[in-house]
Order: sequence, then C-alpha cells, then structure tokens
Amino acid sequence: MNINFINQVRYERVEHAYQPLWQLHNWKVYGYEALLRFTEGAQNQNIEAIFDEARREGSLYELDTLSISKAISSFPFEQSLSELLFINIFPSTLLNDQFESFIEQLLIQYPQAIGRIVFELNETKNEEHIWRIQELKEKIKFLKEKNFIIALDDIGKGAAGLQKIVEFSPDIIKVDQYFSRELFTSKDKQQLLSLLVQYSKQRMILILEGLEQEMDLAIAKTLQVPVAQGYLLGKPEKIKDGNLFSELRSL
Repeated sequence: MNINFINQVRYERVEHAYQPLWQLHNWKVYGYEALLRFTEGAQNQNIEAIFDEARREGSLYELDTLSISKAISSFPFEQSLSELLFINIFPSTLLNDQFESFIEQLLIQYPQAIGRIVFELNETKNEEHIWRIQELKEKIKFLKEKNFIIALDDIGKGAAGLQKIVEFSPDIIKVDQYFSRELFTSKDKQQLLSLLVQYSKQRMILILEGLEQEMDLAIAKTLQVPVAQGYLLGKPEKIKDGNLFSELRSL
C-alpha cells in the first residue's frame, strides 16, 4: 500500500461476500453477514492488514464507512422483509465527529434498510480503550434510537466480553467460534454455552459462530442455541443477479 492508501481503495472495486446465519429451530435464514472483499490490486491482501494500514495512515473511518455503504447498497433488501444484514464496524468509527451525519444520510438514501441493519462492533486490541469512553454508550444509544441493532462479537474470549454484555446491553451476542470446535466432545464447552443460552433468553439473541461439523451442530440444537453461523451452514458468497441463498444444503 502506498501513501495514498484510501484513494487507491476508493478507486478499486470494493465488494462484499455474504454469509448466512440460520435459525436452528426452523431452518430459516435469520440474516447475512457482509464480509469485505477487494477484487483488484488488493485482492491478495489480508483484510485485517488492510484495516491496520488504514489505521496507521489515519483513514480507518473512511474505509470503514465506505465498507458500510457498499454492503448496504449491494444487499437486495427487496427479496425479504425480515432477514437482517450484519455489518462490522469499529468502535472508533462511532466516535468520529462525522458519524451521526453519515448515519442520517444512510437512512435517507436506503429507507428499505431501516430496522434491518445489525452493527457488529469489532473487537480489536487497538481499540480496547475506546470501550471505556462514556461517549461510546451515547453513540450506541443514538443508533438504537435510529432502529439499528447492536451486536457484540467474540463473546467468550475473555471476561471483558462478559462485562461488555452488562455494560452495553446489546441486542445480539455472537459467541466465539472456539465454543463450536469439537463442541460435541467437550462437556465444559457444552455447560458454558448452555449457561449463555439460558442467560440470553428474554434479554438478547445468541448466535454461535464457526460451526463446521455436523456433530457440533447437533449438540448446538440440543442446547437450544437459537441462531448459528459457519461453513457447515453456508460459506460467504457474492451476490449474483440479485439472488441470495435459497435453501440449506443437505446436512
């Protein structure tokens, strides 16, 4: 990446792949997570490394909001009245002076997205201090008042994640993929996941990430995990001819 990093990104073709999230009790799609991709020039770059480069050059806000805009503009909301669109966002983006006006413009430009966008707050060591800034709670409140849905990611990695559930009252929690791996052989993981499932009932939606094995899926259903995501249920795919996933593959 050169010194004109964000300008280069703007002129490249930025797009997203969309991965489905499934409700396990009825096999209906709950939503799709938008995952940033680059098709020219930066296609071999690690996405995390690209965001790190933007951070170093002071362009993280611009790249993050560009990704958000692209994810929304490319998503065929008209195909369904209920499926949610999950979009990753950095906490620092919420604190930017231009963020509220950016959100207001999004709502004007894409009224069909109102009430169907989930902002998934990114966990990164570079921004851990931001969670202690009072203004972050105010920005989250602003988003909720605008009918955006708030999700916390990577729950279960450490005690800090549990603290954030209490402090920020998210609408959705996404349990780290660590709990999906060999879930069927680990009684400890099953017990901890069961506790989270019971806690989240009547409070928020719990999503288990990283499901890749059929036996782990079977245990997740037994534990009454409401929503799950992972390669077993559907890989990230680009939208072709405006069509999203139509049915679950045979399990």
